[in-house]
Amino acid sequence: MVSIDNGLVDDPGAGEATGFPQFFMTSDPVYVIPSAWNWNVMLQSEIGAQTTIEVGYVGRVGLHMERVRDINQLPPGTTQANPGINPNVLRPYKGYAAINLGENAARSEYEGLQISINRRFSSGLGFGVAYTLSESQDNASDRRHQIYSNLDDSSYWGWSQADTRHVLITNFVYELPFLKNSSTLTGRLLGGWQLSGIMQFQTGTPPERSRRCGCIGTTGDFAGTGVRQAVPWEVLGDPVLPSSEQRFSSGSSDDNFFFRTTNSNGDPLFVRPDPGTFSRTQNRNSLLHGPGFQSWNFGLFKDFAVNDRHRVQFRSEFFNLPNHPNWNQVNANATSGTFGKVTSKSHNRNIQLSLRYSF
Repeated sequence: MVSIDNGLVDDPGAGEATGFPQFFMTSDPVYVIPSAWNWNVMLQSEIGAQTTIEVGYVGRVGLHMERVRDINQLPPGTTQANPGINPNVLRPYKGYAAINLGENAARSEYEGLQISINRRFSSGLGFGVAYTLSESQDNASDRRHQIYSNLDDSSYWGWSQADTRHVLITNFVYELPFLKNSSTLTGRLLGGWQLSGIMQFQTGTPPERSRRCGCIGTTGDFAGTGVRQAVPWEVLGDPVLPSSEQRFSSGSSDDNFFFRTTNSNGDPLFVRPDPGTFSRTQNRNSLLHGPGFQSWNFGLFKDFAVNDRHRVQFRSEFFNLPNHPNWNQVNANATSGTFGKVTSKSHNRNIQLSLRYSF
């Protein structure tokens, strides 16, 4: 592998060639098969009006999950103790840069309270409501997640990347009662409509800067391990803002933040770790969650019977009917001009109309 310094796009080989050690990926020779333990307790009861309620506790532990460890990483503080020396000279395995080892050593834990209420479709109405209160933690949320330090993975334990504390989903189907059985022309046109909907509300997930760092920080070799990587910074206070104070930002010029970046006296709330160390005050995904999500989807349908064998259905579907903007993830890069802000959003209203002919 060759790196070209100061090259030109038109003539990339004209620059100075610089050789560097080979990057290598491998797998742990001791392969442990991943496993999981699951348990749950459910209680279901009928409460009348064709409606049932179910309450349950669900738990799961994942063992020996895959992740990545750089076995050629230097111990913390090495580059600070050897200023001016190429870190590759100091690596345990000479002639190589990073050696990323795929190992089955990660663990996950999940606990959740699940409540659901369902009404069977009867008398023109059916609905369901499902709510989950849960917490998921792990020390690798993906098979390519890489721990900061190959000597100590304790700082990598935190909320899972997909940890969502609250999720509420509702659905319904309702046959509009007016002119439902009318045989007149007006009844055939205006009666027999069916309304349905699915609404979803959930809290956000932790911000993720890279597969190495679900954290608030930036990229650098602060720990002196010879690896530039996204790592957590030290946190000197509580960054969490009340939901009533979280604001959408138009850019770096306004004062709208999703989480605090300074203390009450104006001092930075996040600072670089001391040279030769990893953060002692922030684990991966340990501080906060990003913006939540809402979805409002509805459908209005009607069947028009031409005769016994031919039928036309009119379908109108409304996605995000109230045009509610969902904020994208907060900027967790501590050196960015929009650090601590949400500056983009998505999910505009969409309306779809269609006719379906069946015979």
